Amino acid sequence: MKASHKKKWLKIIEFTVVGVATWLNPHAGFLLFLLRLCFQILAALQKDEVSETGKDEQPTRCLRSRNRSYGEGDITRRALPHTPVQSTKQ
Repeated sequence: MKASHKKKWLKIIEFTVVGVATWLNPHAGFLLFLLRLCFQILAALQKDEVSETGKDEQPTRCLRSRNRSYGEGDITRRALPHTPVQSTKQ
């Protein structure tokens, strides 16, 4: 599921849970604050998870391209510098 969908669902769940808790006990201000704080922490953890996966992808791609095994033709082609060939025929 995409991060935007997770974020929307988290907001819907937060609204529902906090709304029901407020309806059940409107005088429990501190507990409602803690409940909202828990949802804020969940949202922050999801942002960290998304950013970490974004950081992990880029080095993996670079390492794959560096570590791939080259065929014999690739090594020869890479070892020789590019120099124009002059014709010996005149």
